[in-house]
Amino acid sequence: MFSGAYSKKSITTTTNTSTPKRPEFPLQCTEGINVTQGCPRTYPTTHDPANPSRPSNLTCPSYFRWIHEDLRPWKETGITRDMTERARMTADFRLLIVDGKAYIEKYRQSFQTRDMFTLWGILQLLRVYPGRLPDLELMFNCGDMPVIPSKDFRGPNASPPPSFHYCADEGSLDIVFPDWSFWGWAEINIKPWRSSKYIFLCLHWVVNID
Repeated sequence: MFSGAYSKKSITTTTNTSTPKRPEFPLQCTEGINVTQGCPRTYPTTHDPANPSRPSNLTCPSYFRWIHEDLRPWKETGITRDMTERARMTADFRLLIVDGKAYIEKYRQSFQTRDMFTLWGILQLLRVYPGRLPDLELMFNCGDMPVIPSKDFRGPNASPPPSFHYCADEGSLDIVFPDWSFWGWAEINIKPWRSSKYIFLCLHWVVNID
């Protein structure tokens, strides 16, 4: 969506095809310095698709096939409790979702505040799509390098620990997870997309002029 003034003529002759504005949920539940109201303990448990932020697709995106590829090491055996607990050795935190509520067990301090904004994104999913996230448990590593080398888990009886991570490569078994921490990660000082997009457009215009 673009901001700015439009003439009456342009409004009557232009069809608005933009999707409805996606709701935004700040990390702080209340505004102001002297906060007396706490964050709510309960949230809706069912999803109301009456006004979706974007239309639903009838088919999954093509990149969904990589989900099956990332989970292939556990296709025959499944994921056991022992495997999950062994992932604790490299995990920064454990995430547990039960009945739409998130529970966190933190094992070590991740780099800067990257874990905080990863968890913030998960809380956003729970609020925007109540009742749509299944009960789950996962171990998560917030580093930049893979931590589960595939060479350590070869053979039919191999049982690699399921570790969710931002990255993986051909020599690792880390389960890739979307990295949305950058839009809140304070230490790297990335500006909001709307202001950054304006700057990028201006720079592109200047480069073309030069």
